[in-house]
Amino acid sequence: MKGRVVACKEYGKPFEIDEYEVPTPEPGAVLLRMTQAGICGSDLHVWRGDQVNVQLPPGGRVMGHEGTGVVEALGEGVSTDSLSQPIKEGDRIVYAAVFPCYHCHLCLRGDTNWCVNRGYAPAGVWPYFTGTYSDFLYLPPRHPLFLVPGELSDDILGPVNCAMGTVTTGLMRAGLREGQNVVIQGAGGLGIHATAMAKDMGADRVIILDRLTNRLELAEEFGADHTINIEEFNTAETRVQRVWELTDGRGADVVMELVGRAELLAEGIDMLGNGGTFVEIGDIVAGREVSIDPSKLLRGKNIVGSLMYRPDLLPTLLNFLVKNRNKLPFDKLISHKFPLAEVNEAFPQAEWSQRQTEITRAVLVP
Repeated sequence: MKGRVVACKEYGKPFEIDEYEVPTPEPGAVLLRMTQAGICGSDLHVWRGDQVNVQLPPGGRVMGHEGTGVVEALGEGVSTDSLSQPIKEGDRIVYAAVFPCYHCHLCLRGDTNWCVNRGYAPAGVWPYFTGTYSDFLYLPPRHPLFLVPGELSDDILGPVNCAMGTVTTGLMRAGLREGQNVVIQGAGGLGIHATAMAKDMGADRVIILDRLTNRLELAEEFGADHTINIEEFNTAETRVQRVWELTDGRGADVVMELVGRAELLAEGIDMLGNGGTFVEIGDIVAGREVSIDPSKLLRGKNIVGSLMYRPDLLPTLLNFLVKNRNKLPFDKLISHKFPLAEVNEAFPQAEWSQRQTEITRAVLVP
């Protein structure tokens, strides 16, 4: 049996789809049949060529990390998920999107999301199916995976292991407490999940910025107290002023950057009140620089970087979805679905930089 894998072979060129023999899972491993894979902002960075200064592996880079699937085959010795719940072929699974080495000093202390040996999966190397833009996904031995509760619809599972886990970890690293004000720069998949999680963690006011009206409206359905359209507030100064107005002159306690623009660091620091924390998540492209005035940090302002999440967070997120499945419109988050074969048509439609799009979160469906 063969399956398809999408790879980036050259920046600025269409993705290529290759076929490989589907491997039989080794002892301790699990083979998933993918049911959906999200088009994340980091994937758009690759598609745009923003990461041109990051050398592609020989043969190209396997694409996709966000998604979910069902068990296709279990390797010898595997009969349960990471919480010892029985699993079998056909069961729905959410897995950790980070594939660490488990041997470096960071992995050994539990920070697998900061693994120093983690790299981009090369195309054409066994077990071939190492990205989610494919028919299958190979989970190596020891990889964290969790059975999906029966109450949850397939259509809300795709973003759990990237967007939802990433922003929840960012809010935790910021030490968000009840009654605080949160500003979210960007109302895409990450921003909308961040809105829901911030309100659940007790945020008093959540203020979210974007240029797409449809995304801002959806953010309101997820609990945003105020929205700022950057087409209307089209300078950093007016946006900062608006945040201070909406927080009654207190400023934000937490600002999260989810867009991937370096200049938003300086803008976000100006939105913070004394003692506040700026969380950098979106700007994954190396080499960009921004100037800040260090004296603005002296009254307790913090800058924190956050990348992905620890896998033990995933069961908590699944429980959150179960509890809130009838309270929040998670079914609206994935607005568009594309067949895997149309990956090169899907990305231009999902693109939001410098243009309008109806898409809030798109997924590829093998």
